Amino acid sequence: MTGLDRPGGRSVGRVDRSRNLVGWLLLVLVAAVAVGAAVLGVTEAPRQASLRQAVDNTLGASSYTEDISHATPQGTETLHLVFQAPDRLGGYIQLGNARSYVFVVGSTQYQSATVTPGTSTRGLTFYKHLGTPARSNDPLAAYLADYVRPAAVVHRDGTRYRVTVVKSGQTGTFVTTVSGSYVAELSVRAPGLADDIVVSSVGSSPPVRLPTGARVLPAPGLP
Repeated sequence: MTGLDRPGGRSVGRVDRSRNLVGWLLLVLVAAVAVGAAVLGVTEAPRQASLRQAVDNTLGASSYTEDISHATPQGTETLHLVFQAPDRLGGYIQLGNARSYVFVVGSTQYQSATVTPGTSTRGLTFYKHLGTPARSNDPLAAYLADYVRPAAVVHRDGTRYRVTVVKSGQTGTFVTTVSGSYVAELSVRAPGLADDIVVSSVGSSPPVRLPTGARVLPAPGLP
């Protein structure tokens, strides 16, 4: 779907791996807010934020975790990522039994050799490459900031909000679920694209850093 683009011209309808987090990988994988406070012994439900407030609260948080299910012709690709403000993103990308760990610190990107799930990350080899900043590689931030937040027409059904974006004759649908003050889920559908994102640990995700003992090498072909 060429009409809906992520920042920098990245296509939402057709995942352009050469221009996003997955694109720079050298070894390509074929590839709630918690309970409300008790007041005078009475438990109250957390106040529900509006869609825009929830988006702003989530993107403005010190950290959050996103688990992404992305449909590909080869099967379902899963991404487990943690964003840590202001400039760190890290986790893994997995398709079948092939997993690669990825980290972005500032504008420096690291990608591990492909391993099987369950392989210890201690001493894993990473290849370093200069790329784009962490926030611009964050799928959740791209969807929320570029499509959900600016939407002029929003259809609400309880805690779910649906936004439809039409560009160049093509349609993308974004369904956002809000829990308390934050975005809890985001479902994206467009021609050639099916992404489901679950957001958790807002403000309390683990720090983003390379695994203990990581061996860092320049990317092949780079000085």
